[in-house]
Amino acid sequence: MDTPPHWSLNYFKDLLPDETATQIQSFLLSPSSPLRNLSHLLSTATAQMYPLFATALDRLAAFVSASPNIVSAALVLMLAVLMLQILSMVHRMVLYFTRLVFRMLFWAAVVALMAAAWQRGLEHSLRDVVTVGGQVVGWVMGVVGVWVREYEKAQAQSQTQGQTAYGGYQQRQR
Repeated sequence: MDTPPHWSLNYFKDLLPDETATQIQSFLLSPSSPLRNLSHLLSTATAQMYPLFATALDRLAAFVSASPNIVSAALVLMLAVLMLQILSMVHRMVLYFTRLVFRMLFWAAVVALMAAAWQRGLEHSLRDVVTVGGQVVGWVMGVVGVWVREYEKAQAQSQTQGQTAYGGYQQRQR
């Protein structure tokens, strides 16, 4: 763990100017540098925590070596969870881009309608809206009329059919 920290600084000499490389090297190699303090703190914490975790890690290693089926099952379970996470991320991305496309289409249609109204004028645009609205209302009334006729026909058919013990249908005669 006592690897000198200056071995990796030699790689910076080719990438950085000489002044910058020497400043970085003098800063990182000083005894009061944050990197040295952090390294010392982590090595001390690791040395103090190792006896606490050593027995638990030994027991875990013995358990894993005694039953490799559990390790295989855990590996399959972790793989399944990973796959579900990836699928969930793909699902969210598809939803996001679909929502984005439909919002862009909506606002493009709004801008196109406003441009058409601006070009044709307010009076002609309102006349077109009333004409198209009347045609849509006529089409909807035709659809409603067909639906009402079919509904009344189905009601009449169900009333003329006799009620029997077979769930409302008459038994066929053979």
